Formats: sequence, structure tokens, C-alpha cells
Amino acid sequence: MKSLNKTAILNLVRLQGPISRAQIAKITTLTPATVGTIVSELLKEGILIEEADRGKSRGGRKPIMLSINATRFYVIGVYGAAEVVNTAIASLDGKVKQEVTRPLSSPPSREDFLNIIKENIHQVMNMEEAGEESVIGVGVAMHGLVDTENGVSVFAPHLNLENIALKEHLEQEFAVPVFVENDVRALTLAESWYGEGQSVSNFICISVGRGVGSGMVLNNKIFRGPSQTAGEIGHTTVDVGGPQCHCGNHGCLETYVSEHAILHRIKKGMRMGRSTVLNEWLREDENHLTLEMVFKAAAEGDSHAIETLEDAGRYLGIAIANLINLLTPSKIILEGRLFKAGNVILTPLHQMVEKGSLRHTKEKTNITISSLGKAGMLTGAFTLVLNNIFIPEEG
Repeated sequence: MKSLNKTAILNLVRLQGPISRAQIAKITTLTPATVGTIVSELLKEGILIEEADRGKSRGGRKPIMLSINATRFYVIGVYGAAEVVNTAIASLDGKVKQEVTRPLSSPPSREDFLNIIKENIHQVMNMEEAGEESVIGVGVAMHGLVDTENGVSVFAPHLNLENIALKEHLEQEFAVPVFVENDVRALTLAESWYGEGQSVSNFICISVGRGVGSGMVLNNKIFRGPSQTAGEIGHTTVDVGGPQCHCGNHGCLETYVSEHAILHRIKKGMRMGRSTVLNEWLREDENHLTLEMVFKAAAEGDSHAIETLEDAGRYLGIAIANLINLLTPSKIILEGRLFKAGNVILTPLHQMVEKGSLRHTKEKTNITISSLGKAGMLTGAFTLVLNNIFIPEEG
């Protein structure tokens, strides 16, 4: 109970500080004596500080205000993507103090991958203001299937790596708690703290890139499912007669809306003689085709590019409509380069959502673009540590 009260006070100060002891007692319904004892401990630990400027008085002595001592401790986040390992150190208020990026020119071995992460962490730990003794935790966001309970990257498909015991290795190396999560769920956590999901109790974050994934917040909690694989929206079927996915099924959403799927369809059309301005730009060298070139072609009225992007928007809209019918979230947050295409993607997406979702709720689900973007996955990684400090999960 004391531990729960301690975190409740910490989180309240984080959200509403500067705040007085009396205000804390009133909001939490804890006794002033209990609040005083816990605050004294937190002040001694250095995680809280008393403000030099006292609060407003309603007669008598001005109350002393409390705030989080944001730079007393630091947290580290690691994002293990397909082509890069990003690492950042941040203060307790979520402000990044230093970031290190390590490109991956080719898929590394398990040992090399772990060494890259360790080297990055050591590098950010050596920042002038911090030092190893002030780091209180490491969070890792990994693409693919993750066992969050045991801190294992079960399968990282874009790296072709399996069963990386990240928690075990990193805790041995750094002697601090390590938390491991799927990258899209880490992004979802970041959105709930700093982005479009703030103060939203039910929302879904959908990330479109090399793959398609989602993270779900239901009743203010990240939903993982019993096998910790919830959110694999990319492998829901949107066309039973569609192309085969790398997972073995046919017509998965990923085969229509992933970056690879869009580039593949553009190239296929070009090989079949489809008229497109991209032929002139590429001069028959399709290997240089980029998503940005497809966006530019669509903006210039190229029919092949427009049709490809519109179809991707429609299929994604079908999947989102199904999610809305199942879970009735207040908000859908979209992340990915794909949405830089603008209305050519978003208009058909909204049309399919409108057509496919039931009219049983008073308020429509708000669909918005992530304000954090891909950087939110790294932010989410170190927020895993902050979340454990301020809002630990029960049981």
C-alpha cells in the first residue's frame, strides 16, 4: 500500500506540480501525515524538490510547493529498427539530453546486435550531466514479436533474429531494470504520455512502414493480450483472394498498404506497360524508386500513382472500420511516411471508415496523424521506464 501511495503522489506531482502537500492530501484522500512521510522520503531520495518560490497564501504562511527533480535521475531508451539502432538518454520530464544513431548496413548476428546496443548505452551514459550512477532504467522498443514479461525479442523479422534475451544481457551489463516492448506498443505509450493520446482512455495507434502494426490503449492501459501478440493488424485479411503475404496467408492488410507493397505494385504496373511519369524519372531503373517519388507523381496527377495510393487508403480504411466496430475507440492515431501523401491516402480512407463503421455511437472516432512520428518509438522506449516509476502496472 505504501508503494502504491508513493507512486500515486509521484505521478500527481508529475502531472500537476508545482503542488503543495495539502493539495496532494486533498486530491489523493491520503492523510496529511501519510503525505508528509512519503514526501519526506521522496525529498531525501532526490526525486522531489521543494520550490524556492512558495505558493500563494490564503492567509498565514505560504505553502511550500513540490516538483519533480527532473535532472536528478535519467532514463535510457533504445529503438531496434530494421536498419538502425537509435539510443537516447532523457531526464525524468521526458526531455532528450543526447541521442546516438548506429546504422545497420547488413543484418547483424545476435551477439553483434547486443554489442551495438551496449556500446550505444555506454556512450549516452557518459554525457556530462548524467553518469552511470544516475541512470535508473533502460527501455527497449523492438520491432516484431516481443515477450514483455521476460524481456525477450522473440522474433525480429527485418533483422532475421530470434530469441534475443535483451533484459537478461542488459541488466547484467548495467545493473539497472530493463523493460522490453514491441515498437508500436512503445509508440502507443509515447502517444499516451506526450502525443495525440494524452487524456484519451481508449485509442488505437496504427503504424505503417515496412510492416503494419498497431497498439491499443483500452481503459487507460496498453492491451497486449494473453500471448502478448495483440495488435497484429497487418495480418488481418482484407481480401481473401489477395496476394500471398510473407506470413503465408493471402490478402493480409500488409500486402496492400505497407511501403513495400506500394512500391511493388508501382513496379509491377511499370513492367506491364502502365503509362506513368515514373518511367521518365527512373529511366527504366526501377531499383531507384522511392515512396517520395510516388507521392510526387501522384501530386502531379499521375494516374498509376494515384490509383495505387487510393487503393492503399481504401484497404486501410476497411481495417480501421473493423477496429471501430469491435472496440469503439475514441481516437485512431496514424503513423508512417505513407500519410505524407495527404488526401490521396486520407480521403479514401475516411470514405471507407464512414461506409464500413456502424452508426451506433453518438460521437465519431477521431482519426488523426501522429505528432511524434517515427521518433515516438524511441520516446516510447524510455517512457517504458518512466511508466514503471510513475504508473507501475498492477500485479
